[in-house]
Amino acid sequence: MTELDRNFHDTWIGLVQPSAGLVVSVPVLIEKQCAARLGPEVQRQLAALCTHGDVRQLTDLDAFLVDLLGFEPADFDRGDALPPDLSLYVPEGRQLLRPTLALRRYDPPADAPDDPEQTPAARAGRPYTALVWDLAAEDPRGADLSLDRPEDITGPWHYPPLAKFERLLRQCRVPIGVLTHRREVRLVYAPHGESSGWLAFRVADMLATGGRPILDAMVMLLHRQRWFGVEESRSLPAILEGSRRRQAEVTGALADQVFEALEVLLRGFESAAERDRSDLLRETLAEAPDQVYGGLLSVLLRLVFMLFAEDRGLLPVDHPVYAEHYSVLGLFEQLQADAGAFPDAMSRRFGAWSRLLAAWRAIFAGAAHGDLHMPPREGEFFDPSRYPFLEGYGLGGSSPLHFDLHDERANVRVPSVDDLTVYRVLERLLFLERQRLSYRALDVEQIGSVYEALMGYHVARLPAPAVCLRPQRAKCVWVTAVEVRSAPKAQRAAFLQDEAG
Repeated sequence: MTELDRNFHDTWIGLVQPSAGLVVSVPVLIEKQCAARLGPEVQRQLAALCTHGDVRQLTDLDAFLVDLLGFEPADFDRGDALPPDLSLYVPEGRQLLRPTLALRRYDPPADAPDDPEQTPAARAGRPYTALVWDLAAEDPRGADLSLDRPEDITGPWHYPPLAKFERLLRQCRVPIGVLTHRREVRLVYAPHGESSGWLAFRVADMLATGGRPILDAMVMLLHRQRWFGVEESRSLPAILEGSRRRQAEVTGALADQVFEALEVLLRGFESAAERDRSDLLRETLAEAPDQVYGGLLSVLLRLVFMLFAEDRGLLPVDHPVYAEHYSVLGLFEQLQADAGAFPDAMSRRFGAWSRLLAAWRAIFAGAAHGDLHMPPREGEFFDPSRYPFLEGYGLGGSSPLHFDLHDERANVRVPSVDDLTVYRVLERLLFLERQRLSYRALDVEQIGSVYEALMGYHVARLPAPAVCLRPQRAKCVWVTAVEVRSAPKAQRAAFLQDEAG
């Protein structure tokens, strides 16, 4: 049953989840026994609540909440029943934000002594467990708005509706919200002091032939039963909070996987050195061994930085040139497709490593092509001359960036790190427990913790073939046959048992 539930959650999350922050975690959903496989009649019921034609959208939000999600009208406050302080005035945009509906708590918290640091909006939000903002409720033009692009239909503040709504949720200290323009129902989670995330349930997708898993998931999460009809530990607020707690555990697990990726990358460079008949790696190890570990670690941290920046829109991921030639996420998707189509040939395919080098050069020195403009960031982190062996240079060489030195660059042979190595490295950075990681949900402090966990290691050449008796990152112990045979015969078994832990 657990495997069936996991497949169900993997399927719908893969269909609806953008790279927009963690909302629910598959292990938590399984632990809370949340799985709903509904019949085709639910899809027909949703269709009856929507317009027909090319654009499918909800005709009546109240009917959707009552007929499909099982709520009662008395569950919500609206209009004049909403406290006046349940709002946010944005001075820079001259707009007053107020929810359309507010879902009342089943068991409102007792009145607490006034906290001088608590705002009137936060006190007004205490009786509510979620806020709803319907963009089409007051102005029909709201149905045509994008939830992610700046607008001034809902008010003069030229800002995306999602960003406006997140500000309102944080101001009112109500972390859960539902944002909709009738074509999409978006579950937003914005706990105070943490990064926000959202899941998009698009009406057209839920009505499509293959859209039933999305519809099932939406009903599973948003139905009244999930708010008020289950024990508190299995309610939607508890699931969202538990998923964030589990996200905090990701840091340590991610550090372990990054360390695994580092070992994969080292083996890839070793294979490339043998394939290229190059002494570059061996010479670097002999003359400056810390350069090797520092370079490999920088590769992984550069990838982590790019994944973080791409998930947060800090790099031009929407530009087709960047997406096709520089994006790490785009590269992984291509490698994933290649691994499915050519699984036996990935170790004999090349090109991914050179593409990464080009992306890092573009970030360091800047790039311009048509309307794509990437300013130079410079600094040591992406400097191609910092670890020259990554690009095929020796310790005494350098990596020229100027176009008039293209002949010199052409004479340098980039290490032939195969596509399988790059794919396995990215896989360990992007998936944890078979679930796609969202770097948008990771805070900068968590990224820093990953870096700190990988400090203090070295790469060294062993004098003879050896075996790792403690494969754990913190207790890695390599033992050669010479070391074993040098121990007295009566002590060998005890020696091996002690070293293996």
